[in-house]
Amino acid sequence: MPLGRARRKNLRQRMADGRPDGVIYRQQYVRCGKPNCKKCPPAGPGHGPYWYGFYWDYGQRTRSFYVGKQLPSGVELIVEQDPDDTLGDSEPPHQ
Repeated sequence: MPLGRARRKNLRQRMADGRPDGVIYRQQYVRCGKPNCKKCPPAGPGHGPYWYGFYWDYGQRTRSFYVGKQLPSGVELIVEQDPDDTLGDSEPPHQ
């Protein structure tokens, strides 16, 4: 299952939350560090997925912040197409 990515729809409101322009949101799994956890690798992918925001600060460093299970308002999902599927209407292969 591919993890999601998103970006802000209304860029006029981008500074309202104190974050600079160019924030990209994506989902990530996290590890809890407990030795017998059934969700963490190698038994599973980890806890989540949770949304995180990523941006470049003014010192040219990547910064991230936790968003939560739900995307904030004013953010749209980015749907990535398969590069081989140029029209977007092909069916998945039958097995």
